[in-house]
Amino acid sequence: MKTLGIIAIMALLLSGGAVVPVAAEPEVTVSISAPDTTAPGSDFTANVNISGVANFDACQYDVSFNASVLRLDSVTSGLIGSTTIPVDICNQISSGTWRVIQNVPGLAGVSGSGYLAVLHFHVIGTGGSSISLSNEVLSDTAAKEIKATWAGDSVRVAAASEATTPQTVVNSTPEEVAPPTAANLSPEATPPGNEAPSPAKPINWLVLWEVIGGIIGVGLIIFLLVRRRAY
Repeated sequence: MKTLGIIAIMALLLSGGAVVPVAAEPEVTVSISAPDTTAPGSDFTANVNISGVANFDACQYDVSFNASVLRLDSVTSGLIGSTTIPVDICNQISSGTWRVIQNVPGLAGVSGSGYLAVLHFHVIGTGGSSISLSNEVLSDTAAKEIKATWAGDSVRVAAASEATTPQTVVNSTPEEVAPPTAANLSPEATPPGNEAPSPAKPINWLVLWEVIGGIIGVGLIIFLLVRRRAY
C-alpha cells in the first residue's frame, strides 16, 4: 500500500499537478512617526502607527526617549478604521521610559491600519532624541500573539539660529529729505553766493581827518608854487 501511495503522488506531480502553498500571514508593522525637526521649548506629537493588523484586541509596549531632551506629558487614544483604541494604563517605569497598555472594547476586535496612540511631548533640552519601542506584545481576540515588526523614530531639536525668522523689510523706499534752511545749515554748509554780508566796520575819524589835512596841505603848497611862478 505504501508503494501505491508513493506511485500515486509521483504520478500526480509528473502529470502537472501542483501543491498549493499555504498563504503567508500579512506582516504587521508598528512604528513611531515623529516630526524630523522641532523647536526648543515647543510641543509636538508622535503617533504609534499600526498597519495590516487583523482581529486586534490588546497590546502592551514601552516608549523610551532621552529624558533630558523630551518630556512625555500624556498618551491619548488611537484609531483603527472607525474604532477608537483607548489607553487603559500609562505609567512611567523609569526615567525616560513609559509603559502603555491598551485594549479594544468588546470581543469583536478590529482589523486594518491606523494608529494605536498619540504621544504628546514637550521639548526641554537641545540636540535631539530617539523615540523607541520595546517589550512589545500584540494579541488577537483569541488571546494569541500577533507577530509584528516594531520600529522607532527620532526627532532633532533645531538650534536657536534656525528657529529665528529673518526680519522682513517693510518699506525700502528712501525717505524724503527736507531742503536745508538757514536754521539747520552750519557755516561750512552755506551754499556759495548766499553768504550773509559782513557787518560794516566803524569809521576811524582821526585817520580820516589826517588824510583830509594831508590833501589840503599838498593842495596849498601846489597853489603857492604856481602863484610864485606867475610873478
